[in-house]
Amino acid sequence: MKTGGLLHGVSRTPRLLLLLGVAGVWLLGGAERDARAQFGGLVSEDEFELSEIVQLDQADDTVLAQDMQRVKVYLADRQWGEAVETLRKMIENSHGKLFRISDRRYIRLRDYCHLQLASMPGEALHLYRSQVDSAARQWYEQGIEQRDSRLLSNVAEQALASSWGDDALLALGEMALESGDYTAARWHWERIIPHSDAPATWPGYPDTDLDVPSVLARLVLVSILEGSTSRAREELAALAQDYPDARGRLGGREVNYVEALGALLAESTAWPDEKCSSDWLTFAGCPARNKIAPEMIEVAEVAWRVPLRTLENRFAVPLSFHPLSVGPLVLVNLQREILVLDAATGKAAWNETAAYRAAFEGMAGAPFHPPNVLGIPQCTMTAYRGKLYARMGTAVTSRPQEEEQDFRPGYLVGVDLATQGGVIWWPPLTPEPGWAFEGSPVADQSNIYVAMRRSDVRPQAHVACFDARTGRRRWRTFVCSAETPAGGIFYENTHNLLTLEGETLYCNTNLGAVAALSAADGQLKWINLYPRETRGRLSEPAPHWRRDLNPCLYDRGTLMVAPADSPEIFALDAVTGGELWRTGSEVEDVLHLLGTTEEHLIAAGDKLYWIALGGADRGRVAYYWPDGNEKLGYGRGVLAGDCVLWPTREKIYVFDQKTARLKRAIDLVPLGVTGGNLLVADGRLLIATGTELIALSRHGSRGDVNSQELSLLDRPKSSHLAPQDVASSRGARRLLSRTETD
Repeated sequence: MKTGGLLHGVSRTPRLLLLLGVAGVWLLGGAERDARAQFGGLVSEDEFELSEIVQLDQADDTVLAQDMQRVKVYLADRQWGEAVETLRKMIENSHGKLFRISDRRYIRLRDYCHLQLASMPGEALHLYRSQVDSAARQWYEQGIEQRDSRLLSNVAEQALASSWGDDALLALGEMALESGDYTAARWHWERIIPHSDAPATWPGYPDTDLDVPSVLARLVLVSILEGSTSRAREELAALAQDYPDARGRLGGREVNYVEALGALLAESTAWPDEKCSSDWLTFAGCPARNKIAPEMIEVAEVAWRVPLRTLENRFAVPLSFHPLSVGPLVLVNLQREILVLDAATGKAAWNETAAYRAAFEGMAGAPFHPPNVLGIPQCTMTAYRGKLYARMGTAVTSRPQEEEQDFRPGYLVGVDLATQGGVIWWPPLTPEPGWAFEGSPVADQSNIYVAMRRSDVRPQAHVACFDARTGRRRWRTFVCSAETPAGGIFYENTHNLLTLEGETLYCNTNLGAVAALSAADGQLKWINLYPRETRGRLSEPAPHWRRDLNPCLYDRGTLMVAPADSPEIFALDAVTGGELWRTGSEVEDVLHLLGTTEEHLIAAGDKLYWIALGGADRGRVAYYWPDGNEKLGYGRGVLAGDCVLWPTREKIYVFDQKTARLKRAIDLVPLGVTGGNLLVADGRLLIATGTELIALSRHGSRGDVNSQELSLLDRPKSSHLAPQDVASSRGARRLLSRTETD
């Protein structure tokens, strides 16, 4: 069995012992680069070579080619009925299978068949509509009457090219807009009037009889509302050129579209940025992984500091902690407990310091931290509407295929913050043997969503959905499978986080694929296969292999991803999965995608980068700092106000977000602290190092410095954490009145 150059001619057990030092180097990741030198000479054969194959659940190429050839022959012979019947059977039997639409992009076979139906000659399309219009009309009318997007989606999913397909897309777009899902709204409306020069790679509506200017006006409106100012200007200019006198209803009144939208666009420049809310509810601040903290914090002194320790290492670990800020609380996941601190003082916010303790739940088991492990542990959480969700326990997600030692995998906990630590599920969620949760979930009002891995020589990436109230699994979807540098002979720590925007989940697998899935049912929408780096050395991994916490970043219809198995950063169309741009390997040291401005993606690693988002230079590095070969970055920075805060070991550098101008540097040495992962919380700048959580504040706002050991791993557990099933109310869907003409 080929697992790469790592195994050639060497038995597994001696090989594992020989490579322990190598694994330790990778474990340190970006936290201790100086340690590389002391391990560099231990191994003479540490190269790995990965197969380029990424396995997907795709349709059988031979069968598909035969079916499509029959359709082609039927259409050429004007046998419309046979062509329609063949395509409808293909849709019925697609079962979520994928179809390769281009070299690296896959869509659902169902969508590809809808594309073929929509492109049929008029006579064939008329025959198809005679077969499906009755059901499509019933779905549409009931969907409108009941304000039920599921019924309208039946039209788009099962009968898009019917006479009611464009009406359903129009209504679905309005519902998406009302719920704030701007990407979905744009997608539905763009399919009504697809551009004639666009590549035929996604099904659009073939012959709408809707008012085209009103649809175009909706597209301008959604660009304004999502903050895409440049795009809105371009769309408005096109509308003014083609339909200058078009009128319709907007905001409940009859208007000239160009005049009304022009005024709205001008007003929008003064609107507050929706990214600037006070709480930091998950890794990178929000489920889209693209949040800007509301204000830049001027700091002058240490307000408080709290020691931290984890399951893997009780004294010192890499930069694994990623705190949250929820109102006046600061929360930190320590793998076996979650600390809940008062942001102002650093003291216990409740009667007990910990919101959750694994030992009380009987989930701790023996500490499991094998020496032959690739990757560092990461500790994240997600807060949503008073509930807190986290993966806890060991960070190991894959194990050697011949390893007989059993271990307790990481598990998911749900905690009710409103009752100061009430357990939502009992027992906590644990995966089946051979499976692992890859990170902490993201959440919506009904469900939590989490990446899962099935251990194998080629690890399998899955995405799963669980009921947020009961913990019952609703669905689990296979995404892909591919080789990793562990080659089936090492343990692996991974922490893959999902990105959630509207009703779509995005998954960077770090296995050669990025995927979009429907949050409703887990169906894959598309998969993009990026070029993988297939060769390397375990003792000296390329910088990009240190991207061990790298979810997709969503920004106004664009998905940006920095995979661990590629030196590049990619931008994809969030709706179709099509590649928009990519960087070169000059950014392979990038570990963190910090966020976006109107013009740039800000990324950080050894250096700090501004990458252009638009125009002819998109995907190119516009600015970087520092010059030369200096490698300063140490920890994850944060965007706050109009600034970028970027940590090094001894300083925090403050840059202007838009101009990349260095404003000042915060010297940490006189304060007796080091750099780490940054968070702005309740008027303080938090630094999560490998050993402690530090709060910096302005002069005169210093709380009591808390040097007391707050980790309670070995203390008795209080009764207020007794198991209980805390119901989470399911909010009714809010659908506003339509803003345009029917």
